[in-house]
Amino acid sequence: MKKLAWLFCYAFFLLACNKSDLKKEDTSLPLPTVAVSAVPKTVSKKVFIHWMPWFETPASRGAWGYHWKMNTQNPDIITNGKRQIAAYYYPLTGPYASGDADIIEYQLLLMKYAGADGVFIDWPGTRQRYDYPDNLSNSNALINKLGSVGLQFSIVHEDRNWDAGQTSGAHDDFVYMQNNYFGQSNYLRTNNIPVVLNFGPITFHQPAEWDQILSGLTVKPKVLPLFGFTNEVGSNNAGGEFPWIYQSHPSVVDNYYTQTSRFPLSVGVVYPGFNSFYAAGGADGPTWQIPFNGTSTFSTMLDKAINSAVNIIQFATWNDYGEGTIIEPTQEYGYSFLTLMQQKLGVPYGQHELELVSRLYQYRKQYSGNSTVQSQLNQVFTYLTNLQVSNAENLLNTIDGTTNPPTGGVYIKNKWLSTYIYEDNGQVKYSTGNTGNQYKWVQEQVNGHIRFKNLSTGHYLNIEHLYSYAESSAVPDTYYSSYWKLESYNGNTRLKNEWQGTYLNLENQSGLAQCTAVPDYFESSQWILQN
Repeated sequence: MKKLAWLFCYAFFLLACNKSDLKKEDTSLPLPTVAVSAVPKTVSKKVFIHWMPWFETPASRGAWGYHWKMNTQNPDIITNGKRQIAAYYYPLTGPYASGDADIIEYQLLLMKYAGADGVFIDWPGTRQRYDYPDNLSNSNALINKLGSVGLQFSIVHEDRNWDAGQTSGAHDDFVYMQNNYFGQSNYLRTNNIPVVLNFGPITFHQPAEWDQILSGLTVKPKVLPLFGFTNEVGSNNAGGEFPWIYQSHPSVVDNYYTQTSRFPLSVGVVYPGFNSFYAAGGADGPTWQIPFNGTSTFSTMLDKAINSAVNIIQFATWNDYGEGTIIEPTQEYGYSFLTLMQQKLGVPYGQHELELVSRLYQYRKQYSGNSTVQSQLNQVFTYLTNLQVSNAENLLNTIDGTTNPPTGGVYIKNKWLSTYIYEDNGQVKYSTGNTGNQYKWVQEQVNGHIRFKNLSTGHYLNIEHLYSYAESSAVPDTYYSSYWKLESYNGNTRLKNEWQGTYLNLENQSGLAQCTAVPDYFESSQWILQN
């Protein structure tokens, strides 16, 4: 049986990697010993998120990795504050290195507060070829952090990374897993047997080959191939099947859900759509699309998975930018996929907690050389892993460069409506009252630019996602979306965004502040800054 076209795309990604850049693999993986609080949710199914380990930056490898640039893009080119990357979506953090400790902390905490129980790691194996060793090192860096966040993990094996006939090499992969992963207390098991998903099989199509690959293991795992391929792995070796993202959306996945009773372990799939960059990036891979329809595709697929009889829901993917299946926060979609997860999984948290995690990441970078602040941020991390959100937020609010709480601030009063703007869950709203620090804004100078920091949350007034409303959220201090010019008009002040050249105003009287083009004589765009 011929595999679907998408199965062949990954092999071409790695051809641009230089062997001279390979890192020595890290096999020192300690057992997790930290007990942390689990995020409660009303959906009882296990939730795992599929994570790619293959992103590199000049800081991590000396050059941009292939997955950020493919064959046509140059991330060193920056336009309107954004690097040119091989993707139609842009991470809120900007392009990153998968092995960066701060990124790993950020990603795992976001997953946790979105309702995840664990991570499915798209694992390259042990072959010393292309960028596989880098991917393995990045995977191990993530695995080393999982226990402290309270998340499980399992391997998604790439047998495509071996050539036909090299079953001994694939066997070495499983020996490595046995020696380094299977013994960890947070490794996924079924009936106390480790579970390994397989993205195929791609190379080894005979049960006899899989008998060789798994022979001699003291801990023999159950292998889950893709939907319909147990016959290639062998029923003695397989422990179930899982679907992926198919061009014939959603019929294959729907068909899988009618057959879950056949599998000892069943794994459903949820994805936002499919919008690959391969053609634009000059790379081989599928070019068909599954429309996002905003968040509707994601919402529908999540409903299907929740209502099915599967044991595990796999979210595909956290960060496959090449295929455009990302659910991690991006400039285009913000936190919307994660907040939908929170709502539908019955998680008692929302965007506010996700933004706290983002603030932690930004402070990690902003104060990277400050051991005092980093120690405080370590405590913030501990608070967040134990769901002590208010403690984490209070501590973050004391960190502003001098590690003292922000003081002062001004009220920003609209001339037309005589109302004051304030922050409410990431949105900038307005009211005739002004009681509370959420109404006060601290004017700061950053590299010659003005930013307004909310005194209550430490968030910044911005238009980062170009929503229909102005935002107050955590954004890096290099983003022009949070830079404002103060222009005088008839004794009042207009706030002009430096990125879009638009003005903060209340013209639509929608209950939310806007940032749009309005004439200077419109009092809806005129403000009084009061102490």
